[in-house]
Amino acid sequence: MLSSKLFDSRIKSEKVEKKEKWLGYFIGPISVILMNSILSNYLNVYYTDVLDISGIWGGLFIGMFPIVAKALDVLTFIYMGVIVDRTRSRQGKARPWILFSAPLLTGCMILLFVVPKGNDNLTAIWIFVSYTIFYAVAYTMYSTAHTLMVPLSSYCEDERSRLSLITNTPNMVAGSLIAILFPCIVVPLIGVSRRLWVGVMLGVAIAALPMILLEYFFTRERVTERSRLQEKEETEKLSLKEQLSCCMKSRQWVILMVYLILIQTVNAMFSAGTFYYCNWVLGSYNDGYTQALFYALGQAPLGIGIVLCRPICNKLGRGRAMAGGFVLGFVGVVICLLNPRNLTLVLAGQVVRTIGLIPSTFMISSMLGDALDEVEFVSGKRCDGFSSSVMNCITTLMGGIALCIFNFGISQLGYQAPTETMIPVQNAAVQNFIIFCVIGVQAAVYPVIALLQLAAMKKGRNMV
Repeated sequence: MLSSKLFDSRIKSEKVEKKEKWLGYFIGPISVILMNSILSNYLNVYYTDVLDISGIWGGLFIGMFPIVAKALDVLTFIYMGVIVDRTRSRQGKARPWILFSAPLLTGCMILLFVVPKGNDNLTAIWIFVSYTIFYAVAYTMYSTAHTLMVPLSSYCEDERSRLSLITNTPNMVAGSLIAILFPCIVVPLIGVSRRLWVGVMLGVAIAALPMILLEYFFTRERVTERSRLQEKEETEKLSLKEQLSCCMKSRQWVILMVYLILIQTVNAMFSAGTFYYCNWVLGSYNDGYTQALFYALGQAPLGIGIVLCRPICNKLGRGRAMAGGFVLGFVGVVICLLNPRNLTLVLAGQVVRTIGLIPSTFMISSMLGDALDEVEFVSGKRCDGFSSSVMNCITTLMGGIALCIFNFGISQLGYQAPTETMIPVQNAAVQNFIIFCVIGVQAAVYPVIALLQLAAMKKGRNMV
């Protein structure tokens, strides 16, 4: 099927061009990023506040199913990496899986919300199966391929840096939509009405399909094409152990993976608890402005970061820029912790924190490209699919662990779900636990990441 010209990339130039940048790397990924942002921030809210499943199996289900599902997701990410590395087609090895994932993502997202009620066992099974299919099959397929699009787009480091900036900008766009549209309009409007939640998510899922296809048709794997011409087929036959051995020879690759473990832990805890923090600690439930201010003002510096990121990294070096950024991020978090219930103080701290995170936010795809090039240089092998799988496994596993900890924590400490007629007040233990998950974990991890970068620089391991 992929040999047909119908499925050929619409990009024909040997260098990255404007329509590739904006259609393939900016507009195309927005849909899945938006979809994932909604699920990361609101799917758990739908489960706890709309479906009210916290009591199923004495709280054990909501506390354990995310980590079990994510463990399966890790296995499929590993297998998907093998599949990508062994894929040989006219369209490349990663791009085809973006095409195949498009209808699956749409259908599976709908299944996440049309959950049957009335029988706890049936509800639990449906949630577990739909959650696993979405993340372990559909999203795994897309994410493994999408992660590799910048590294495989070009051998030119400057082109990859530009694409990294562009392809990570949709995170800010999607974040802004989530920050303003959902807490100000959508969530207060739909409240805890299951019918309205399903309707909104159905619209989001259907709208995503054509945009995913844009990413497929307006990207190109120049690195893969060059490798095929040079007949580097032996890389595809390497076992997982052999590929790991090749990757471990690269200092950049090892540091990148350690960095990802730390930052994804922080991000996952932040995502799991932000809605609850804004509604039960910082403001009142669905007040229409607290969460919007927290996201919008907190993420506003990223708009400036689009312009300043590359000049800062070029001036200081990526390692110094990231190390200094995480120190500044730590300062911002400390400001929040001075009084985590004071909206003005927390917003000020969030602005400072986000300014510090500008380099790490936009340069991750370029970092992966550099690491993959070093792996090829020191071992003579390309381990693209394997590396993408490891990255996504880290993100997935940390996300599952974080959600498991958060859900189990609030259920054991006495979290009370709201109803259409009553908005409860959460006890002090629940509120303090939420504060720890959203802010306290950042305070513990950011200095460690900064020291990691400084140590790497002293040993000549700076990711520049």
